[in-house]
Amino acid sequence: MKPKFSVPETLKPYLRRTQANGVDIFLYDSGPALAEEPPFLLIHGLGDDADSWRRVFPLLMRRGRVIAPDLPGFGRSGHPRRAYTLGFFAKTLTALLERLELSQAVLVGSSMGGAVALRMTLRWPERVARLVLVGGPPMGGRPSKLQLLFLIPGQGERLYNRLRASQEAAYESLRPYYANLEALPAEERAFLRERVWDRVWSDEQRRAFFSAFRWMALERLWTPSAAQLASLDKPTQVVWGEQDGIIPAEAGQRLARLIPGARFQVIPGAGHLPHQERPEELAQLVLA
Repeated sequence: MKPKFSVPETLKPYLRRTQANGVDIFLYDSGPALAEEPPFLLIHGLGDDADSWRRVFPLLMRRGRVIAPDLPGFGRSGHPRRAYTLGFFAKTLTALLERLELSQAVLVGSSMGGAVALRMTLRWPERVARLVLVGGPPMGGRPSKLQLLFLIPGQGERLYNRLRASQEAAYESLRPYYANLEALPAEERAFLRERVWDRVWSDEQRRAFFSAFRWMALERLWTPSAAQLASLDKPTQVVWGEQDGIIPAEAGQRLARLIPGARFQVIPGAGHLPHQERPEELAQLVLA
C-alpha cells in the first residue's frame, strides 16, 4: 500500500516546499503578516505531521504569520537515512527560519516538538522570541512496558507492523492520546482514521519514528537538565491537557517550576493533543 498523506482542503492555499539543512521540507506558511511580529513556528510531535495543527493554524493567522512544517522523516518531508536526533531536528528548523529570512519565531511545540523547541532555544536563543510547550517534553518518569519493547531493535518494528493488519486497530491506537476521541467532529475522526493508516504503511516514517524514539531514550527521555532549564530567559508557557494519559499534568508542573517565570496552564477536557481536541482554548492561550 502506498501512503497518500493527503492535504486538508483548508490548508491547501498555504502549502509550500523548500530545503533546509539539506532536507526537502514540506510546510504550511500563511505568508508575511501585516504586523512586524515574530511568526509562530508550530512543531509537531513524534510520529505526527504538520496537519496536527490544522485546527489551530487558521486561528493563529488572525494575529500573525504561521509556519507548520513536517519534521524531516515524517509526513511529506524528505526521509534521509540518518540518525533522527533532537539536535538534527533543531538544526533543520533553525535552517528553515534562515531559508524563510526570519530572524526569530514563537516556538509552539507539541510533546517531542516541545523537546525540539527547547533544544533550539538552548542552542540558538537569539532565534527564539518565546516558548509554548504543549504536553511535553516529560520530566522524569519510568517508560511504559510498550515503550521498553519499542526500544528493542526488531521487536519494536514488529509491534508497529501489527497495526497494518486492520485499519480499525490502527485507529484504535490513537485512543490513549485523546480525552474523548469520539467527541471529535465526524470529519476529524475520518481524517485521523485515514492519516494513521497512511503512517503505519510508510516504511520511511517507521524508520524515522524508531530512530527518533531510541535517540530520545538515550538523551534521557528528551528533557534538558534542571541547570539548563534554569538558564532559559525566554517568556515560556507550559500548557497541558487536564486528562493527558500519555504524560501526566504533574510532569508539566515540574517542567514549569524549573523554567524561570514559566506559566503553567491546564486545558480542561483535553488529552495529550489539546491543539486537536480544544484548538480554540489553546489558540487563546498562545495569543494571550
